[in-house]
Amino acid sequence: MVLLHRKILCTSGTGTLTVPLYSLIEKDLRDHCKRAIEALEQWMRRLIDQKLTESYGANYLDATRPNGDRVINKSIATTLAARMAQEPDRYPTLISAALLEDEISLLCNPELYKEHFIDALKGAFPLGNEEARTFLERLIPSRNALSHANTISVHDAYRVLCYSHDVIQSIKDYYKAVNMGREFNVPTIIRVTDSLGHDRPLSDPNRTAAAALDFSRDDKHVLRCGDTLSIEIEVDPTFDASTYEIKWQIANTNNPTVQHGPKFVLPLEEHHVAARFSVVCHVTSNAKWHKLGTHDDQIDIDYCVLPP
Repeated sequence: MVLLHRKILCTSGTGTLTVPLYSLIEKDLRDHCKRAIEALEQWMRRLIDQKLTESYGANYLDATRPNGDRVINKSIATTLAARMAQEPDRYPTLISAALLEDEISLLCNPELYKEHFIDALKGAFPLGNEEARTFLERLIPSRNALSHANTISVHDAYRVLCYSHDVIQSIKDYYKAVNMGREFNVPTIIRVTDSLGHDRPLSDPNRTAAAALDFSRDDKHVLRCGDTLSIEIEVDPTFDASTYEIKWQIANTNNPTVQHGPKFVLPLEEHHVAARFSVVCHVTSNAKWHKLGTHDDQIDIDYCVLPP
């Protein structure tokens, strides 16, 4: 894998421009790279979960082979379980608790790679699991820097973007080849975060109905009048932001609020009080047809807003 690309597609008010990375301000450079690595992690988690569930069942982290050996190293299973137990709001499933290092360990295990992952990754790593490990581990320092608000070099940014998108494309090509690609190639929501600390990945790009998150019974994070609620979504970064619109609405109020863009911000007032206060987000492409009829993806997010 060689870094041949020296430019990136960036969205501006006038459309999509191809600009060299060194001309971007640091915040934009970091945002592009952070989205790329997070998308890579999402796709790798999806691949791991789908392939291992097929072969070993939903409890694949504790599965054993006929000779009694564990399929997955016990230390990885223990780490994911502990991480999920410590932050259940952030990690609703065991595989969602897998960090980049864990995903590399699972994908690049020689036996697992040969038995389950080679077909999906050979487009990016034709020489096998050791090549995959070498290139994927080069992303860890950049991921760490981005996670801790540290700077990365322009060279590292090129590496993050090229490697991440090469691997994502390899996985997408695999799913398409085995008839698991998207029947509707539309922008979908892959992650939701909010001001209460919730962080939810959405791993199924083929969903045919609205996704839903219900935080209305979350006693640890209570909303009241006077609070400000913010919600942010991330759309699959392989779709340019200029090719779709994001629209937010409140579903069950007499004073509907409409906002646009990836982030929804709302100061809560008395007319927002409800046991189930529902915020709806639509993603709609610029195409003339839409997967869900009038839009292409939707998520409904419910909260409880208490009286003053």
